[in-house]
Amino acid sequence: MRWSIATAISSTAKGFLHRHFLKNGTAPSFRLCGFRFWVRAFSSASHYREILRSGLHDIKCEDAYSLFVDMVRSRPLPSIVEFNKVLTAIAKMKKYNAVIYLWNFVEFEEDLELSPDLYTCNILVNCYCRCSQPFLALSYLGKMMKLGIEPDVVTDSSLVNGFCDMNRIEDALYVVEQMEKMGITANVVVYTILIDSLCKKRHLVAALQLLERMGNNGITPNVVTYSSLISGLCSSGKLSEASHLLREMTSKQINPNVVAFTALIHAYVKVGKFKEAQVVYSEMVEMSINPNVYTYTSLINGNCMYNRVDTARNILEKMRRVGCDPNVVTYCTLANGFFKANRVQEGINLLHEMSQEKVAANTVSCNTLIQGYLQAGNIDLALECFFTKMPSPPNIRSYNILLAGLFVNGEVEKALFIFKDMQETRNDLDIITYTIMIHGMCKACMVDEAYDLFCSLTPNGVELDHRAYTAMISGLTRSGMRARANAVMRSFGKQA
Repeated sequence: MRWSIATAISSTAKGFLHRHFLKNGTAPSFRLCGFRFWVRAFSSASHYREILRSGLHDIKCEDAYSLFVDMVRSRPLPSIVEFNKVLTAIAKMKKYNAVIYLWNFVEFEEDLELSPDLYTCNILVNCYCRCSQPFLALSYLGKMMKLGIEPDVVTDSSLVNGFCDMNRIEDALYVVEQMEKMGITANVVVYTILIDSLCKKRHLVAALQLLERMGNNGITPNVVTYSSLISGLCSSGKLSEASHLLREMTSKQINPNVVAFTALIHAYVKVGKFKEAQVVYSEMVEMSINPNVYTYTSLINGNCMYNRVDTARNILEKMRRVGCDPNVVTYCTLANGFFKANRVQEGINLLHEMSQEKVAANTVSCNTLIQGYLQAGNIDLALECFFTKMPSPPNIRSYNILLAGLFVNGEVEKALFIFKDMQETRNDLDIITYTIMIHGMCKACMVDEAYDLFCSLTPNGVELDHRAYTAMISGLTRSGMRARANAVMRSFGKQA
């Protein structure tokens, strides 16, 4: 029975390789670029044993290669257990292709009588998967079974993780099914990998069915399983189901972790249910679970939404006191809160404070700073930041913020000049960009030009939304062009 399954798995992998590589005249390569064997420090059997006994925690990558090659050349040959130690050390350095290369070197040496054991095979299966080649890992599974080495749940979890990382969940489920036919029952790790992948793809019904299947098979979900489900439910706006799972965890004596609590807090804040978020936060504190930077940032965002910027600022100070370093999102969230509260200079000062705290600026923080400068009427500083201080090229949101701010500050010519440059140099102008231009041009008594721009959008493949229609209708109505306004309104009615 097991032999037939191994053959089937191996054939499946070979078929995949033929379809995806051989027909293109190429095959996946695990050649180690610039690889060379260093043989310098480990010259005796006693020396390599001494190295192994002292541990490989701090060994450098090239020294691990040299040690492996020296062991291959040693006589008598070291045991497979000792080779596994070196391969494990290299794999922990995330040099997965090197592990595969070194073992291929062993297999192709005719005078070496060194057979892998299950531990070796699991290392190799995992390395193939980490190299984004789960089908090669599946092929190696067939090879190891031909050698009489039967897989275990570690093999299963590596393969499942490999396929899930490639977004091939159906193949991962197939592996689990085949393994179960071979008598290898999936454990909590395997189920959690599958549930997490299903949640990330918003397949929540299937994820919850797997949770039920775990219970039916006598497998108790752990905190990671529940956290994955809670995060997935929160991302899909299913907050009552997420809250129910959190209660279920505690009823089963499984203490929720910071990930589960933070996911629920963030989701409540996002939908404007800040009181519920505060209740969850209080439960978290009562259970002595320390908030992380994402928890605090969500609380800052919630307070800013309700114009409680002083409370939000106090949370930032608390983060520093307890040793939780704010990140760029934390600073930008609070700065935006200050801007919305018309405390613009405080928001700008906060972003300057961020730089002093050695928190690296990014496009988001620069966009926030530009918005603050524009709101404060500091056009020159906004333009300087836009053109000279962005850590990477401005994105479309950067341009939209700048255009809107220039119009608000009466800098119409500058806005028109930048828009013209955008039309000539960028291909990512969106409906937000065009709506800003239509609204700004109408305010600047350029209604005819705004109408011409509006009429050109649909023929050029730009899909109009209700904001664009509203901006155009309002501009035409204010200018007394009622016939055009009514025509645009009728067009909008047909689109709705």
